[in-house]
This record gives sequence, C-alpha cells and structure tokens, in this order.
Amino acid sequence: MKDFKLSFIFLFVPLFSCCQNRPFEIFGTITGDFNSKIYLFFDGNYKEKDSISSEIKDGKFYFKGTAPMPVQARLHMDQQSLICDLYIDNSRTDVKCTTRIDVYNEGKDTLNMLSVTSVKGSATDKLKSDFEASLEKIKKSNLLAEEQREAYYQHLSAFIKNHPKSKVSPYLLAKASTLFYSQVKQLSTFIDTSLNKTFEAKGVTRLLNQLDKSKNSAIGIAFNDVVLKDSSGQEVNTKQFRGKYTLIVFWASWCGPCRAEHPELNNIYTRYKDKGFEIVGISLDKDKEKWKKAMVKDRLDWIQIIEPNAFDGEIARYYGIEAIPANFLLDKDGKIIGVQLTPKEIEAAIEKTF
Repeated sequence: MKDFKLSFIFLFVPLFSCCQNRPFEIFGTITGDFNSKIYLFFDGNYKEKDSISSEIKDGKFYFKGTAPMPVQARLHMDQQSLICDLYIDNSRTDVKCTTRIDVYNEGKDTLNMLSVTSVKGSATDKLKSDFEASLEKIKKSNLLAEEQREAYYQHLSAFIKNHPKSKVSPYLLAKASTLFYSQVKQLSTFIDTSLNKTFEAKGVTRLLNQLDKSKNSAIGIAFNDVVLKDSSGQEVNTKQFRGKYTLIVFWASWCGPCRAEHPELNNIYTRYKDKGFEIVGISLDKDKEKWKKAMVKDRLDWIQIIEPNAFDGEIARYYGIEAIPANFLLDKDGKIIGVQLTPKEIEAAIEKTF
C-alpha cells in the first residue's frame, strides 16, 4: 500500500498506553464527493491529536496502527462531516463508504454526509449492523408508536441478554433514546460489569441522565429561565420574552447540522416576528470569536446569547443536552409546547397559534 501517505499525529501513540494493543489495518474504498483526506479516531477522542489520517487516492484509503480490540472506530471527512461508527476486532477490516456534499446557507457552507455501506472482517461490527437493520424494520412497520417502543425494547433486551460482554450491547443501549428511563435502566443491568469503564458504558450513563432529566422538558412545564450575555456583553433574561411565542435554540458555530437549519429558521423568523414570535439562540461555543463570525455569516437577526461553559453550563445540564441542535418551543406564558422540533414542525406549530 505504498501509494498511500499515512499521517500519524504525534500524540496518537499514548492514547492506548494503558491497554493491551493489537495491530490493525483498515482497507477502505469511497465513492461520491470527498476531500483529499479521511480521518479515523477511537471512542470519544474527537481531537486532532488523537486522530490518524489517510489520503484518498483513486477512491481508496488505508489506516494502520494498534488498538485494544474490539474497539469503536469512527470515521469522518473534516470538521463539517458526519461521523460514522464501526467496530474493528481483527488484524484486517475492509470498509466501503459513500459521501455526498450537502450545501446550505445559500451555498456558503457544506456538510459532508459520509456513510459506511459495508464492513467486512469484523464479527463485532456484524452484530451491530445486523441489529440496526432489524431495528429499521421495526421503524418502518405499521405498528403504533407505543407498539414500536415495546418491540424495540423486547428486541434490544434479547440482544443484550445474548451478548452481555459485547461492547455492542452498551453501544446500542446508549442510542435507545426513545425508550423510557425505567426500560433503559433495566436493560443496563443485563450488561456485564467488565464493560463498566468503557466508552460505550459512559454513553449509557449519559442517556440515563438525559432521560432522568426529560421531566424538566415535559410538555406544559415552565421553561427554566436563564440569564446570559449577548455579543455586546449585555445580559439577556429569557423571561423577558413572556407574552410571545418563543423558540429557544441551542447551537454552536462548529455544529454543521445546527447551521444547516439556520436558513429555514431565518425564514420562519422573518415571517412571524411581527406577529408575536421570537427566537433566542443559545450558543454552546467556547470560542466567542467563532460564535460571532458564525452569526454574521449565517445572517442571524434573532436574539443571540452564549453559555461560556458550553455543555457544562447550568442550562445544558438542567435539560441534559448532550447533542445539538436542540430546541424548545414556548407559549406566551413560557411553558414548553414543543421539544426537538424540525423547522417544518416549528412552522406548523406556530401556524396553529396565529
């Protein structure tokens, strides 16, 4: 594979210094629209120092290194790219990917829609992909929402009981956000304690925290007001928007999906701002300058404030926000009437009120 230039970042080697490593190779092919490089990192180490990169040549890429297998390997194209998960558990893994570039913000920004279409050489990943395929069948069934949730619960329960020592079990459980807290808690007890310190187990803990806090964002509950500063340093209290229907939007300059929604939110704001509707953006950026530049670039005319502690801030922790974009639609009394709405759902909800 001498045709491929492989870049190992200096600090990658210590990443698994305390674990028993095994050598691996990943042989990849990719189709669609892509840049010159593809990046690989493990578990939650989404930092340049913990990544390795491969140049893409003639639609092919190659990674080589060591890792404590089985391990969750994660691929992405750049900072504006979806992240794709797969598991490697062998010396050689063959991966097929496809990409497309989504353009938004009037052609000024892009998001690389990377996806993994095939993984060969990993029994662990086959467990993951087979379950995900069966879950898609449940989602596409004619079952009612409650019936789908129960089918999902029973299916995941059977999987975890059959594979209590597989990292795939906590991985899948951490993504079960449509289940109830009690269901996720029950299923977590079936996972072998040897996995308690894994990255996947931390994901289950985060989900339990989110679900436990979901009562804070229940429909009809008053929004937990917050006082934060705008770009000029002036304090803004979300309580001051009582008397208006208000959309609270959590976003960040580095979040591609967040910024992809901005053109639609701008249009909604323009249409309804004179009818008693407001949008308040709460940035979870840690870099204020990047936040300010993103506001200008995306032409955000609605209220913008920033939580300097990002995901560790009081408001993010209160609502268990672990991923963005996130939003809350409030009525004139500041009570929650919608959570995690798409732009189309936001507009439909507003239309019903005016």
